Amino acid sequence: MTTIISKLEGPLSEIILAEFGKILSDHEMEILDQSQSLGEVWVGYVDGHFVCCWGLIPPSFLSNQAYIWMWASEKVPHQFLFVRHSQLQMNKFLERYDSIVGQCSLENGSAQRWLHWLGAEFEPPVNGLRPFVINRSA
Repeated sequence: MTTIISKLEGPLSEIILAEFGKILSDHEMEILDQSQSLGEVWVGYVDGHFVCCWGLIPPSFLSNQAYIWMWASEKVPHQFLFVRHSQLQMNKFLERYDSIVGQCSLENGSAQRWLHWLGAEFEPPVNGLRPFVINRSA
C-alpha cells in the first residue's frame, strides 16, 4: 500500500470528475475550485486512487489564522496512516499560522474523531455545525 499526499497544482474539480465521475453538482464543483483559488489544496492518494482533499484558506494575506476544509467521497481507507499524515501536515500548518479554524457537521462522527486527533477544541453546535479551533502549542 502506497500513500501519497501532495500539494495540488491543477484544478481540483477536474481531478474529482476524472476519478469519480459526476458525483458533485456544478455549484459544489465551483465551491471547491473557488476554495482552491483562495488558498492551498492538498490531495491524498492510496494505491494510486484519489481518496480525499483538504485545504487552507487564510482570511487575508497577513492573517495568523486559516480556515481548514476537507472533502472525501467516502470513508478514507487506512485510518491510522491518514491520521498520522494529517498530524504531520497539521504541524506544518501550525508553523505558519497560530490557529486553524473550521466547522464540522454534527452528523459526521468520523470527521469529528479525525479533528480530535489533530488537536481540535470544539465549541457548542450552531445550526447543525460544530465550530472548532486547533491552536499552535506554546
